[in-house]
Order: sequence, then C-alpha cells, then structure tokens
Amino acid sequence: MTKIVQFSTIGALMAGHLEGEKQFSKVCCGCNFGLGCSADMDGELTIYDGQAYEATAGQSLETLNFAEKVPFIQITDFKPKQRHDVENIDHTNIEACLTRFIQPKNIFLAVSVEGVFEKITIRRPHRAAEGQVRSVSQIAEAQQVDTHCQIEGRLIGFWTPELFGRVSVPGFHFHFLDQQKKISGHVLEFLMKKAQLSFEEKTTLEVTNPKSKSYKDMNIDVTMLDEMIHKVEK
Repeated sequence: MTKIVQFSTIGALMAGHLEGEKQFSKVCCGCNFGLGCSADMDGELTIYDGQAYEATAGQSLETLNFAEKVPFIQITDFKPKQRHDVENIDHTNIEACLTRFIQPKNIFLAVSVEGVFEKITIRRPHRAAEGQVRSVSQIAEAQQVDTHCQIEGRLIGFWTPELFGRVSVPGFHFHFLDQQKKISGHVLEFLMKKAQLSFEEKTTLEVTNPKSKSYKDMNIDVTMLDEMIHKVEK
C-alpha cells in the first residue's frame, strides 16, 4: 500500500472535534501501522501489527476494541524496503539522520525506529470524568509525562511535509510502544545509541472527513491552529 489512510485532520482535532465518529474496524482494514487518539482524547492510540493500543494516564495499556469509534486516526500498511542501522540518534537529529538516505522535504513517509532506548519521554492524557467537557488545551496541560530508561521498543509514526501541516502534524509525529506492549504514549524526547531506522514513502494521503453536524457546524479559527498543533503535538 502506497497510501496513508486518515480519518479527520489534526486541524479539526486541535480545534476541538473530539467526538468518536469512525469505527476502528472500518479504517484499519489492510493496515498494520499508525497512530491516533480515542474518543474525547481519553488516550493516545498506537497501531502495530493491526492492533490499536490505548495509552491513558494512570491506567495500564489496553487494546482498543475494533468496534470503538475514534475522532482521529492515521494508518497504513507498513512494509519498508529501506532499513538502516544508525547510531547516536535522538529527537533533535533524526531529521538529519533521515536525510542521509532520502530527501523528505516534500513527501510523506511512514517511519519506524527500533532498538533499546537509553531514554525516552512520553505523555498520556487523562480520561475524562463522566459528563466532563474539556478543551484540547485543558487536556494537554494536564497530561501525565513519564521518562523511561534502558527500554526496548519502537517509535511508530509519520513524516508530513510542512505544506500539509493543518491536515497532519508537520515534520515527525511519533508514538512509542515497548517490546512487551505494556508502555506507550506520544513521544516528546528520545535518545538511542544504536537503532534500526526504517521508512517507506507514501505517495497518497486519503482523508475522510467527519460527517456529524457538530463537525459541519464548527467555527475553526485557522489562525490559531498552527500554534495549537505545535503546542499539543510537538
């Protein structure tokens, strides 16, 4: 598969459309790799081998029921032809490392980084209380941040050209899943002495918009989106 399948946009999510609308089973068919979030942004989703893992603050990692509906998901069939052993890679130099093998500036990539992490910092949102209505900013400010050392696992994510920065997170967007499938979350920082960097170019981005009245009636302040995306997703 040379395409990324996506439900909704990062812009709509950051603008507050957190309603679960798309059934996970309807979007994951034929796809084994990706990321997203659960309804009401209660958890970060990491898709690996076709299974979605939901990471929520203060809770054990859970698998997402295929019948669950999600507000945002980005998924593909990941079969990389390029795999490279790299050294001393971290969140500050991964772009430079990638450009040794491909020029990513104007293309989409599915990207995986595997190995033992000397250090990785991830975050997870708290689940909303019953009846609680939260803004994206409130969710982001209250997230749980954890740092793990000497942990084996993988980064799962995408590289998006700046041109598409309101459709998908511009640059790298990574979630983490440990080898034991017990720890996961949105990646803030990482450091590895040795790793395997794998990537696959995706020539097509297929986006399905939400159909709900609440989405169609939204007033989205696009001038605020870039700042919000950077604040919440970077």
